Amino acid sequence: MSNIKSRFCPSPTGFMHLGNLRTALFSYLVTQKDNGNFLLRIEDTDQERSKKEYSDAICEDLEWMSLSWDEGPHRKGDDQEYFQSMRTEIYDKYYQTLLDKDLIYPCFMSEDELKLVRKTQLASGKPPRYPGTWANATKEEIEQEFEKGNKPVYRFRMPKDTVITFVDLVKGEQSFESNDLDDFIIMKEDESPTFMFSNAIDDSLMGVNLVLRGEDHLSNTPRQIALLKSLDFKEPKYGHIALFTGNDGAPLSKRNGSLSLKEMKQKGYLPQAIANYLSRVGHVIPDNNLRSLTELALEFDISKISTSPSKFDLDQLNFWQKKSIEAMTDDNLSKLLEDVLQNKLPEDINHSDFARVFRSKVVFPSDALNLAEHIFSERLILGKNSKSILTKVGQDFFDKCKDLYGKDHPDWKSFLDELSISTGKKGKDVFLPLRIALSGLDSGPELDELAGLLGKDRVLERFDQARNI
Repeated sequence: MSNIKSRFCPSPTGFMHLGNLRTALFSYLVTQKDNGNFLLRIEDTDQERSKKEYSDAICEDLEWMSLSWDEGPHRKGDDQEYFQSMRTEIYDKYYQTLLDKDLIYPCFMSEDELKLVRKTQLASGKPPRYPGTWANATKEEIEQEFEKGNKPVYRFRMPKDTVITFVDLVKGEQSFESNDLDDFIIMKEDESPTFMFSNAIDDSLMGVNLVLRGEDHLSNTPRQIALLKSLDFKEPKYGHIALFTGNDGAPLSKRNGSLSLKEMKQKGYLPQAIANYLSRVGHVIPDNNLRSLTELALEFDISKISTSPSKFDLDQLNFWQKKSIEAMTDDNLSKLLEDVLQNKLPEDINHSDFARVFRSKVVFPSDALNLAEHIFSERLILGKNSKSILTKVGQDFFDKCKDLYGKDHPDWKSFLDELSISTGKKGKDVFLPLRIALSGLDSGPELDELAGLLGKDRVLERFDQARNI
């Protein structure tokens, strides 16, 4: 497919989570690969739950992720065109067209009546669906309901005795018997459009020719195809992506472990880490190379999207976070850590040097904060095992450390060589107590870098503290 135009069309009823973002990312990557067009549309017809703070947050999150849209809010043209709540005149026009063609009809069946019908159908082993009660109502029956002050929903007449087929770009050819699909609602009682109507109409009017969405929408697709055909609209190609789930197997949500993008930003996740993780959730990239969005787009292939559900894996997400941190320059890492390290490092400690020395221990900014507080505490902070190691090595060891380090050595290696000869200790028996004495940690950066960061006076002070444990 050339000249791809895809879209992301969230409902602003909450903050964006990883499940939503994966859909946006896939839609973005498929357009970038072929120099296509990525559209953002805000589907805010649910006036009770839709809020401006959420639509603003969606735009901010996409910008933060560098998923820049070509059409949509805050781009050239009229912002209102991309908010469904502002498109009621357009929907009214097509409601009327469908009414004139007798392709929609008012339905006065209450929700309680419908629940009872569905319960009876299930008890009989039949699929629960609207039975077409009002499909053939007379004008008189309809007028009587209006006179009572009852408000209807409007349902689309599904064509009878036909097979609706389409090629799903992920799942292959799909066929649906129209008689198995009930007449669906396109207008609610409050005269607002349903997703089934406004989503399909807008995709066609906006020239979207590729829709990637969750497989929970698979049964909606033949209904929307029938609607578009009835209006002589061209339908897009569809690809339905297997669900992204939590450990409980349910669709990923805050309840089963997903974080909102807002929370992830606050924790310190990097956009590159999130993109590299999500591009491999239900989509095959055959290596673990950290890639830019441009490079991810080149690797993206709809044929490599899995048809099986994918579970959220926090370890994998953190793996990509670690790789993204490792790929940063010292200066950029220092800038990332600037806020959390403010007033936490001694004045003589360069932030960029701290970031360089401790980058192996940093996954999130909070790690750097904890390290700074630990390393530069007035007194050594030690766990029980670390104390035991320092006690076992003995005071004489640290007396030697103080004596030898107090001399001028051309480099750290010459200090270690002389210490080893003087104490008769080698390898781990030398390195581990030194590391604990300097940092209170049993793992971390190279000792020469750590000692260089601390400075001679602090190193000697730490040897003295370790001696007196």
